[in-house]
Parts: sequence; C-alpha cells; structure tokens
Amino acid sequence: MIFVINNLKYDTDKMELISDECEYWYKGELLGTPMRYRGRDVRLWRSSKGNWLLTYKSDYTTYGKALCEKEVENILIRYDLEMYEQIFGEVEEA
Repeated sequence: MIFVINNLKYDTDKMELISDECEYWYKGELLGTPMRYRGRDVRLWRSSKGNWLLTYKSDYTTYGKALCEKEVENILIRYDLEMYEQIFGEVEEA
C-alpha cells in the first residue's frame, strides 16, 4: 500500500513491519456525538530512512498515520514491550 502524508511517500512494500500487536483508537462522530473507535489490523512500519507509519483498517478502508519517534516509543511500551526493547534499548527499572 502507498500513502502520501505531509508530502512524503510511504510504501509498505518497501518498509519493515515492526509490530502487529498494537492498538489504535481514532476519533469519529456518530449522529453528531464525538466517539472513539478502535482500528482493526493495526500495524507499525519503519522505513529505511527512519520514518514511521501506523496503518489500521476501518469500514473496509486502510488508513495511514505518520508518527514521530516519541509516539512510536509510547505505543510500543504499551503494546509490544519486547519490540520496544529491541529497537530502543532496555527499559529502565523504577
């Protein structure tokens, strides 16, 4: 799949799949009421240039969202700690 976000091209065929154990909640509206929805088939990708992409499905459509490294760290700490440790180093103990 190819996404163009902020004038950058993200091609998941050329990116490395980092995790498919994540969750993503997005905002929407139902009958004028703000709601939060859970995306399906959430995947986290990294390009060879270090750009990050999160993809998810909703209503038979796949969406992409560009992420900064801090957002990726927060997602991986919450949903895939093992992958976080592999990419960003060991977690400090409190």
